[in-house]
Amino acid sequence: MRLRDNTGETMVSRTRIARRILAGALLTAGLVAVPTTAGAAPAVPAAATPQSAATSLSPEAAALSADPNTALERFWTPERIAAAKPADRGVTPEEVRSTAQTSVLGALDVPGESPVVGGPGEATTFAGATGTSWPARHDWVSLTNGKVLFEDNGLWHCSGVVVSTEARNTVFTAGHCVHGGKGGTWHDQNWTFIPDYYYGDRPRGTWSARQLWALNGWINDSDNGYDVGAAVMHPLNGQQLMDVTGSQGIRLNGPATPSVWHFGFPLNSPFDGEDLITCDGATSRRFVITGDLKLACTMQGGASGGAWLADFNQSSGYTVSVNSYHVGDDLTQIYGPYFGDGAKNLYDSVRNLT
Repeated sequence: MRLRDNTGETMVSRTRIARRILAGALLTAGLVAVPTTAGAAPAVPAAATPQSAATSLSPEAAALSADPNTALERFWTPERIAAAKPADRGVTPEEVRSTAQTSVLGALDVPGESPVVGGPGEATTFAGATGTSWPARHDWVSLTNGKVLFEDNGLWHCSGVVVSTEARNTVFTAGHCVHGGKGGTWHDQNWTFIPDYYYGDRPRGTWSARQLWALNGWINDSDNGYDVGAAVMHPLNGQQLMDVTGSQGIRLNGPATPSVWHFGFPLNSPFDGEDLITCDGATSRRFVITGDLKLACTMQGGASGGAWLADFNQSSGYTVSVNSYHVGDDLTQIYGPYFGDGAKNLYDSVRNLT
């Protein structure tokens, strides 16, 4: 016998419907995996598929040297760096979505690698939600986090992090730091990464990108949940980037709401983009069990693409998101995409690109 409510609908049927709705929400949030037929590849949305583009030098930069690293070291003068604007993303509440990357491809943890020079740091800091200057120089943290610069109808500034790959040449950043999103184009001109940057000092060199990567969800739809990008860097003086800087780890399809330390080079007051700044704290979901990760932190424009590190030990951690956007005029909260299937596809696409 089936129980019925006063609408005539069976209560069992309504319970089943409710369960399906909850399961769909958890899948969207990347909190459950979908069982697949034996031998069949897990299904992921087209938004989680990456695309790439080769980089180029502007005529002005190309005239400075045939070598891209030398050309961009000379192009990015202190005056040009100071003139670079933050690639800031302030979205309206109406533009914030409740979706997130799916999580069916399985978890992956790749640890960071200690730099040959610099080594583990000894500085201990407690940042909280107010951006705080990282107290050490030339340590593991400073070497693996850096300033991102590019030219696209003006000079622009972001942040990025060196992540562990077999190719030893990869920077992760925000998708909007490599591509303009829906209706936009690749930011493929004069794309540069400067590790261990501090008030004009570039002790580990100026590195030029040879290839940029972003996800279809960002490229075609400006979906915040897919706002993650990567750059494959040229060698410098015969060495790959990781040979000089070491790397931070990366964690894909991990816990839904990790506690993190965030690093970047913000330009919003009182920051000037010349010093590595950090916040730390627990994350939450914008829409409880779905949507992007949320962190209380005052680092905004210029910190876009800066790493969110979980299990951070004052030297290394696992990159689980990057600074993506703030909502309206609220500069006390930042949001970043959950590193699910899209980030895993992106990572798998670049990890062996020598």
